[in-house]
Amino acid sequence: MRIYKYFAISIIPQWLLLQWIKRNPEIVDQFYSQGVFVWLSKLSLQATAWIPFSVGDLFYAIAIAYILKSIWHFKHLLRFSTLIKILGAFGFLLFLFHLQWGLHYHQTSLSARVNAPSNYSSEKLELFTHHLIEQTNQFHKKLSQHDSIAVEVPYTTDKIFDVATKTIQNQHHYPVSNIKKSIFSLPLSYMGYGGYINPFTLEAQVNAYQPKLRLFTTSAHEIAHQLGYAAEEEANFIAIDAALQSEDLYMQYAGYHLALGYALADCRKRKDIDSKVLYRKLEVGVLKQYQQVSAFWQSYQNPFEPLFKKSYDSYLKANNQTAGINSYSLVVGLLLHKYHKD
Repeated sequence: MRIYKYFAISIIPQWLLLQWIKRNPEIVDQFYSQGVFVWLSKLSLQATAWIPFSVGDLFYAIAIAYILKSIWHFKHLLRFSTLIKILGAFGFLLFLFHLQWGLHYHQTSLSARVNAPSNYSSEKLELFTHHLIEQTNQFHKKLSQHDSIAVEVPYTTDKIFDVATKTIQNQHHYPVSNIKKSIFSLPLSYMGYGGYINPFTLEAQVNAYQPKLRLFTTSAHEIAHQLGYAAEEEANFIAIDAALQSEDLYMQYAGYHLALGYALADCRKRKDIDSKVLYRKLEVGVLKQYQQVSAFWQSYQNPFEPLFKKSYDSYLKANNQTAGINSYSLVVGLLLHKYHKD
């Protein structure tokens, strides 16, 4: 009981420490991201990489079962000793979350490190989108049997994981591959999520139900999280940038297809860009590829999905991502900056 009290009391100093860290991201950069996390992440990845199933998912399943059981016996929750245990468990998990991975939310942003501007002109965006259209169409022609047919990926899921791993390793130091199919793939589909990183085990969990083309970039995205890129737009950038330089044509196509999707969405928001003209430049098969992805997620739509999205939006905002769930689309600025820089 005593240890629960200690962790329960620790919540306050942990919160105060986080407030100080938020104002001093260089502390995270120097002592955590480039120090503690380098060796700690290698140990964490090695600890579960050899296990064929998701250890983190199993722990979550046990935790959910325990919580449901506790709710059923709700009278026990009214006891003071139970409250202390709950607060103590929360304090411990809060500490473990930030030690294992969560502090990355408070490091200096990638945009600041590469001096990428937060705003960019419609002219630059439109020029960049034309480039993405041209490249996406070209790769589609190489991989599809006809310009009106969507590309079919002939790989197994494990093969896609291997390609994503090698793609990231060609650009970054990724010491131990640890990416797995989530045992919650079906629930994730209903929640609208392509994957996630388990911050306690550092396993990259991928929704294996989604279209294969998206598996490439989702896998690379989750690996980017494992490398310490916590912000969603940064993980997207690392994934897409690596994909565009991959030796695998399907991976390259997946990268261009995803990047173009974000760029087109950005163009639709601007009144001075005629997005209809841009869409007419796409091969029919490329459009069908977007329709396939959209149809997949629509098939799992349910009344609870907005609640899941709202919860995740709140989680991101609480962890220093002010744009919340819209953070993913901020990748366009990073890609645009590199495109014009190159």
